Amino acid sequence: MKTYSLLDLLKLIISKWWIWVITAIAFAFVGFGFAKITHFKTYQATSTLTVAHNYSKISQADKQNNGQDAFDLTQSDILLQNSIKSLIKDSAITDNAKKKIDFSSNDINVNSPDNSVLIKISATAGKAKKAVKIANALSKSTKKILPKILPAAGKVIIAQKAVETIESTGPSAKKYALIGAIFGLVLSGVVLLWNDIKDKLR
Repeated sequence: MKTYSLLDLLKLIISKWWIWVITAIAFAFVGFGFAKITHFKTYQATSTLTVAHNYSKISQADKQNNGQDAFDLTQSDILLQNSIKSLIKDSAITDNAKKKIDFSSNDINVNSPDNSVLIKISATAGKAKKAVKIANALSKSTKKILPKILPAAGKVIIAQKAVETIESTGPSAKKYALIGAIFGLVLSGVVLLWNDIKDKLR
């Protein structure tokens, strides 16, 4: 069986250059078209809450009677964060927010930095204004509803309302066109090489 050197491959490319060019262009258009069809924009807005007790109001008598101090309350508030996050994402809090604006559970993300009493509510939507409205509606709903369904939680304060969004986009048309062109070159090279090998074997 014939072996191919780099020179042999180069000669094959030169002799069939027009096939390589046409295939690369065709697949570049396919990649470009796919990116345009699937292109989308999403916007993410984030609001920040604090859910904690007022540690400064713990009296000396409370400390003596209950053995409770600010550190104990802080740890208690931190331990409640997972429960609070779950309630914000799927409970009466969510239902109440949906009265203001329509959204699904997949549109929101609730997280809390480690060892903190901060809750960050992020909302994603196809429009910037809608993302902001969802995040703020959930914040207001949390402030109103959480104390009723989880009395052990501390006071809810909206530390930062959502006002700006982060924009993210779908596939890059240029990137997909380049990938398509490269794929076309590789594919046509494989096909040409295979045909050449078959001709040599006859």
